Amino acid sequence: MITITSSFPVYIVEDLAAAKMFYTRHFNFAPAFENEWYLHLVTDSGVQVGFMRPDQATQPAIFRKGFAGSGVIFSFEVEDADAAYAEAQSLDIVLSLRSEDWGQRHFCVRDPNGLYLDVVQAIAPTEEYQEGYVDG
Repeated sequence: MITITSSFPVYIVEDLAAAKMFYTRHFNFAPAFENEWYLHLVTDSGVQVGFMRPDQATQPAIFRKGFAGSGVIFSFEVEDADAAYAEAQSLDIVLSLRSEDWGQRHFCVRDPNGLYLDVVQAIAPTEEYQEGYVDG
């Protein structure tokens, strides 16, 4: 079995500068590495994300196509979704703050490259969804 020691998504996007500004200003990320075609950000709590420009000759062909804007949700878990929502009012909010029966209080914003961020607080699920959770 493969033992995973860490994980992070890498999104292939056009505007690394906009990504850097957005994530450092609004979500407390800091650059861990950056050059003209790749940006790697990390938070004090260890959350990581990478951004790479499309069509990089240094990359295999399978890693050259840019993010198309759908089919991905990048979730950020927070302690207080209401407080985060109050802080996010200047952002592109695409889903207002709400509580879901499956055990989330959340809202969604769109970043400058079109990536959807789901800002989530875990809450108690309704009885209907409780049995789906695994203890431990």
